[in-house]
Order: sequence, then structure tokens, then C-alpha cells
Amino acid sequence: MKTQKTRTNDPEAVKNGLLDAAAEILATDSVQKLTLSLVAQKAGVSKGGLLHHFPNKEQLLDGLFRRELDLMRQEMLTAMQNDPVETGRAARAYIGLCNPNPPADKSYLILRQLLSVMLSDYQLSQEWTRIYWDTIKSTGLFKDSSPLSLMCCLAADGMFLWEMLGIEKIDGFNTDDFYKLADKITRSTE
Repeated sequence: MKTQKTRTNDPEAVKNGLLDAAAEILATDSVQKLTLSLVAQKAGVSKGGLLHHFPNKEQLLDGLFRRELDLMRQEMLTAMQNDPVETGRAARAYIGLCNPNPPADKSYLILRQLLSVMLSDYQLSQEWTRIYWDTIKSTGLFKDSSPLSLMCCLAADGMFLWEMLGIEKIDGFNTDDFYKLADKITRSTE
């Protein structure tokens, strides 16, 4: 069934619709199944319209990556603003993003697919890593965190990667206990 193409004079709305379509495909399928034709069809845009905004698949994925990071940054800043305890606030916000709840959260699934792209392309990996760290630094995480809080952030990164790769769980290891411990550590003044 074909999606009816819609015309609009709002380029940002078209661009966001294309990114939404790409995100939907990544959340339900694999990056290999994401084609420009399928994205255009799901977004109700001609392939030429898609190519106007994203000349190739790499630029489409780059646009999606940047949008997801911006959403992540906004979530982190909101969590920081809502956390009444100043000590470790940025670390707790970051660690909270690493703990998908539920694990099938759409953003988590999209980031999982984008990570697979990133790990398979050295040049893209270099660029996206720089963008990622610039985004995280812009939240004040590294400025306001103790070494112990940063260690918890790195451990949470490992837990996130572990979960994304689907690695077998260690007997007797409870991820909820890890996150409770990380929360406790980030609240300490040392």
C-alpha cells in the first residue's frame, strides 16, 4: 500500500517527517533494510524530495544521529533540572539515560542501530564520537562530576553497550542493584 505523497512549503516539517520515517524503520527493522526509497514512501515524500534534504543514506543517518543526540541532551538537562540534589546531578542524569526503561524504548532501539553503523565505519565513528562528546560536555557533566561519579558514568556506558550487544547476563548480577549503587555513589561528596 502506497502512502500518499504530501506537498508542503515547510522544509523543516518535511525533513522531520523523513527523520521520523527513518527512525521508525530503524526501531522495527535493521539498518540494512533502511533504504531511501522506503524512507520516502513511509514519509509520503517523493524520492527527489528526500534527496533534496538528504542526498544519500549516510547523510540521512547523520541527521537522525544528530537529532537523537539533541533529544538525549534535552532529556539529560530536564533530568538535571528536576533533580533536587545538586551533588552528582549531571552524572545521575547521564546514568539514567543509559538505563533504558523499558529496554524496548524507541530511542534505545534507534541508538542501537546507529551504534552498529558507527562501529562499522571508521570515518563515521570518528565524526559521531566527536559530536557525542561535544553534546555530553555541553550538559556540564565533566565540569561538575567527581572522579567517582565519572567512573559510574563509564560503568553505565559499559552496561548500555553490554545490553545493546545482547551479551549474556552474568549469574548473580542484578542491573537494578548496579543502578542503585551508582545513584548512591553519585550522591556522595567524594
